Amino acid sequence: MRFPHHACMSVTRRGEKELRLGAFLARGLEGMAGPAQGAIAAIARSVQSPVVRSIVARAHQIAAAGGTARLILARPDGPAQSGLPAGATPGALAAMRAAGVVCEVRLARNPRLIEAHEQLTIGARVAWTGDSMRRDPATSDAYESFVEDCPEIAAAAAATFERLWSDCVPLAGSMAPVAGEKRGQMAPYTTMAS
Repeated sequence: MRFPHHACMSVTRRGEKELRLGAFLARGLEGMAGPAQGAIAAIARSVQSPVVRSIVARAHQIAAAGGTARLILARPDGPAQSGLPAGATPGALAAMRAAGVVCEVRLARNPRLIEAHEQLTIGARVAWTGDSMRRDPATSDAYESFVEDCPEIAAAAAATFERLWSDCVPLAGSMAPVAGEKRGQMAPYTTMAS
């Protein structure tokens, strides 16, 4: 399958990755309005991944666009890393809640997901593919592919995300949208059973 649209592949130095992802995310959110257009879906190694950090850093911008976020984590952060009990909502995601973003987080059941590449989709036209999750982003440079304005690639990435999402388990403390919830109101903080 050929995708003729604006794909930009590069190798990014580890110190630049979060900045480039943040700028890409900001461009993807420009002009989006409503949950359907501002839906963000990401597959990441953990909450310490640069893609998750970039999403959290743009939480207010996501909320202003009426966006939502769904994240799949290949590995939960352990108690020593997050300071929270195993399975609890990581502190970084509390910023999403505080900004007014409905954010659902699930953990991969299959440990082989760590062999996959990180991924981000923004709406129906923007996608990013990162390096393999088995490589620690803090210790190595990374492969990345930035694609803007290509519904075909975004749709393929979204389909992959949905298949993985259905096989993951909710992270305790993750926010799920409440039926009938008005935009701007937050769902009550509840612990989801795994």
